[in-house]
Amino acid sequence: MSKPSLSKSRFMSGSQCHLRLWYETHARELASPPDDNLQAIFDTGHEVGELACKRHPGGHLIAHDYLHTDEALDETRRILTTGRAPALFEAAFRHQGVLVRVDILERLPEGGWGLIEVKSATRLKEAFVLDAAVQLWVLRGAGLDVRELGVLTLNRDYVYEGGALDLDALFRLHPVLDSATGLLDAIGEQVQEMQSMLTGAEAPDVSPGDHCFSPYSCPYYAHCTRDIALPDHGIDELPWLAQRRRAQLEASGINEIRNVPEDFPLNDLQRVVRQSIREGRGLMHGDLQAQLASLKEPVRYLDFETFAPAIPRFSGTRPYDAIPFLFSVHVERNGGTLEHIDHLHEGSDDPRPRLAERLLDALGRTGTICTYSNYERRVLRDLAAALPERAAALGAIQARLFDLLPVVRNNYYHPAFRGSFSIKRVLPALVPESGYDDLSIADGQTAAARYVAALGSADSAERRRTFEELRAYCAWDTLAMVELRRALGSL
Repeated sequence: MSKPSLSKSRFMSGSQCHLRLWYETHARELASPPDDNLQAIFDTGHEVGELACKRHPGGHLIAHDYLHTDEALDETRRILTTGRAPALFEAAFRHQGVLVRVDILERLPEGGWGLIEVKSATRLKEAFVLDAAVQLWVLRGAGLDVRELGVLTLNRDYVYEGGALDLDALFRLHPVLDSATGLLDAIGEQVQEMQSMLTGAEAPDVSPGDHCFSPYSCPYYAHCTRDIALPDHGIDELPWLAQRRRAQLEASGINEIRNVPEDFPLNDLQRVVRQSIREGRGLMHGDLQAQLASLKEPVRYLDFETFAPAIPRFSGTRPYDAIPFLFSVHVERNGGTLEHIDHLHEGSDDPRPRLAERLLDALGRTGTICTYSNYERRVLRDLAAALPERAAALGAIQARLFDLLPVVRNNYYHPAFRGSFSIKRVLPALVPESGYDDLSIADGQTAAARYVAALGSADSAERRRTFEELRAYCAWDTLAMVELRRALGSL
């Protein structure tokens, strides 16, 4: 029987979990479909990879895709033996049934080759070193003289000044040859183990665990856990439960919060959570009303939506800087009357100047501004740094902020929170039948991905529909805070 073929990505899946590799080889239909967020990650990777190749002018692209592996292998061999290109992009190599496509293969002046793996992250990770080491194992096994090995990431310290990108400053190369070389023997053993496992008629028996999410979330997790009966309120709902404490509970066979012994060391909030679950009701554990009494009329509720381009687009920004493109403000006046104001930037230019102008008009100069989490404060701080002429006014806005999240966390807990103080968990517990289920966009990551996709779309109707959905989502975020504050006031 021939050895089952592996790719670099499948090897990485197998190093995380043999069951994941088995499914990717034999039952890919069991995977959860990729969502907008995952597609955005793929798109970012392609964008960063294409820019990285521009650091090597004159390089040769092996353009045959994964459906034409033999042609890609043949073209790679031809360019290596007869070509003079200073670099190859997507070069194909196979060794002992393992196929890899190399992001950048650089011809070194002193002879030999340098292998560069491109990542859209901003720091080196252990998984990236293993990724590069697999390629080194294949290329050296195929007879190529690889003398240098590096992982190329984005440089978070790079500040774009406008005009053409400085590609040398945008990227940071991390040499990993020594650490990768130390992994080569183990990689050879793992390849044999994976290929032997894949010849089996049945999937390996692997139970779900922490490995399902490290180093990457497994797309087969929903399938693997479909028949697992979860505890009513598992110990994972204990906020900030230390790993060693969790291990102690699991070693004692305790997976339900209500069964955690009285003498087990818990912090104050964790004890409140245990009591709430045991009694099956919400518990007040602080002076909630005193904190709410500090709100000053008119009370406003503020929410931003941001996107964070990997490749900076606007002068003064760095890779993955959060750029606000949409805000929603609900204004609550005496008697509970509500007014809604929002602003969505629909162009591809820098949204921040116009957004800041509209924001200052919407927030006025008096009254408390409610947020949920510290994120809006960070956005305002960054806006002030980017727009010095607005810094004083934006600073005054920050002084009026009132964060509802710690108010909830420090004063009230309900079993329906399930260990989370996200407004998406808190609001339905306090205001039944309220939530995000009816929205086309229901989280910030999806909002950012859909916004970027809309900006790049030539379909004006689709753009308009997406913009309307974005405004509806952001408006619900601020309306949710209104409902939450009213519910808290009635407790």
